[in-house]
Amino acid sequence: MGIRERTRELVKAELATAILAVFIERGYAAVTVDDAARAVGISRATFFRYFGSKEDVVVASVESAKIDYLAGIEAMPAGQRSSGWGLLRAAIEPVVQAATQEPESLRARLRLIASEPALKSRLRERRAANTDALSAALSKHMDDDLSARVLATAGLAAVDIAWEEWTPREDADFRTIVNDIFERLETACQDHEKR
Repeated sequence: MGIRERTRELVKAELATAILAVFIERGYAAVTVDDAARAVGISRATFFRYFGSKEDVVVASVESAKIDYLAGIEAMPAGQRSSGWGLLRAAIEPVVQAATQEPESLRARLRLIASEPALKSRLRERRAANTDALSAALSKHMDDDLSARVLATAGLAAVDIAWEEWTPREDADFRTIVNDIFERLETACQDHEKR
């Protein structure tokens, strides 16, 4: 990626963050494209140069935080054996770290997304890209690609449940919730294997 493309992506991410703040403050449905553009000091044409719709702003704000799932796996101690769930938990550690850096702004964004069916739908569509990235990271450490895809899909669904549990509870710790969910998954699998 050249400097022009990197600059465009940085500007897009900054605009998405600024416009998202307007949506959170005023309410997504109450803010028109013109309102959003005016609030962040750009023209309507500039808005559409970077985003196709209001939903694209929210998607862009989520996508700007690219998650390197492989980094989480590679951070595991050398030679450590792990179940599929343990490997998956390591892979999503960058998600957990990101959530603990700015929990208030993340909660606000998640509440906004949860309140708008169109946003929830758009982000579900984006899940495929995350599933593919996570599956690719897992498949480097698993025997077969199908198991990696199944585990990635189930793992991201588990993370969605963690978000749902964490978002409304101001005193909740995201890491604790994720660890609890993954311990439950691990225990359920072990209990099933004993039968």
